Amino acid sequence: MQPLEVAIVGGGPAGAYCGFELSKKGIMPTILNDSHLGGKPCGGGISPTLLKRFPFVEKFRENGFTFGEVRIISCLDTQVITNTFENGFCISRKCLDQGILDMAEGNGTKIIKEKAVAITKKENAWVIKTNKRTLAAKVVVGADGVNSVVRRETVGPITAENLNLTFGYLTSKLDKEDATIKFLEEIPGYIWVFPGKGYSNIGVGSELTFGKMLKKLLDGFIKSFFPKTKILSRYSALLPSATNPNFFGLPCAGKNWVLIGDAAGHVDPISGEGILYALWDGKIAAQSIAEDCPESFDKAWRAEFGQTLVDRCKAKNDYYDPLRSAISIFKGLANKSYSWPTT
Repeated sequence: MQPLEVAIVGGGPAGAYCGFELSKKGIMPTILNDSHLGGKPCGGGISPTLLKRFPFVEKFRENGFTFGEVRIISCLDTQVITNTFENGFCISRKCLDQGILDMAEGNGTKIIKEKAVAITKKENAWVIKTNKRTLAAKVVVGADGVNSVVRRETVGPITAENLNLTFGYLTSKLDKEDATIKFLEEIPGYIWVFPGKGYSNIGVGSELTFGKMLKKLLDGFIKSFFPKTKILSRYSALLPSATNPNFFGLPCAGKNWVLIGDAAGHVDPISGEGILYALWDGKIAAQSIAEDCPESFDKAWRAEFGQTLVDRCKAKNDYYDPLRSAISIFKGLANKSYSWPTT
C-alpha cells in the first residue's frame, strides 16, 4: 500500500483550510470527509476579528446575514445594545465548510468522501481505516472534531470537564433587530439569536454537566421573547470549552501528526468562537508540515494565540458569574461602552 504524503481527517474549516494552504505550497494532501455531514451544527458566527485575519471569508457574506447592533440581556433581564459584532455575519456551516473545501479542491487537494473510523500507528506511517477501505499516510492531520479518532490515538480524548454542549433550533426568519445574546442565571452559559438568510438560528450552550437543562431553558426563552416564531428543525453538538487551563498544555503535534481546530480543543472558552482558531490552526499546521517539521506546530500556535486561550479559560468562571455579568451590563448602560468579549 503506497502511503499518502499527508492525510487530513475531517473537512471542516480547519481541515479544508489546511488542505488549501498545503496545496498552495505544492503539497497535495488528501482530505477524508464524511459526505453525509452537512456542516457542524452551531451558530456559524463570523466575527470582525476573524475577517481581519482571514479576509477571504468575506466572499461568503452574501450567503449569510450581516450583523448590526446586537441586544445583550443579562441574567437579571437588564438589556443593552452593542455594536461589537458590527460588520460580522453568521452563515450556515454547510455553506461555509463546503466553500472552503471547494477552495482546497480547486488548488489540487484530493477529497475522499469517506469517514475515518479508526487510525493506528505502524512503523513510520499511519494506517487509517475508513467506512469503505484502508489507507496509509506518512503524516496525518486530525481535523475531525471534538470526538477526533486521531486525538484518541495520539493524546487521548477531550475529558468531560473540558466539553460544552449546545442545543438549538432553526426557526422561521426573524428581523435584523432581533439579534440577541442572553446570559443565563441558572447555569454558566448563554442563549444566542442569530437571524439568518431565510431562517434564524436560536441556540444555547453550557458545560456538559448541565446538558439536561438546555432544552427547557431555551424553550422558556423562546416562549418569553419570540412566542410567534416557528421551529423548523433542531440540533445539538458537543464542542471543546476548556475549564482547566492545563488543558492547553497538552501536545497537539508530534513527529508525523498534528491536531487542529476542535480536535485540538482550540475554541474560545468564553464566547465559544471556534472558526477563527480552526482557520488559524490550518494555516500554521500547513506551514509546519511544508517545513517537514509537523511537531513545530505546537510551539507556533502557542506563540500566536495560546496565551489568549489560557487567559480566557482563567476568566471563564468570573465572566459567567451572574452578579459580575449583571454589573458589567449595568456599567455598559451607564457609559455606553459595553462590548461582547471578542478575541
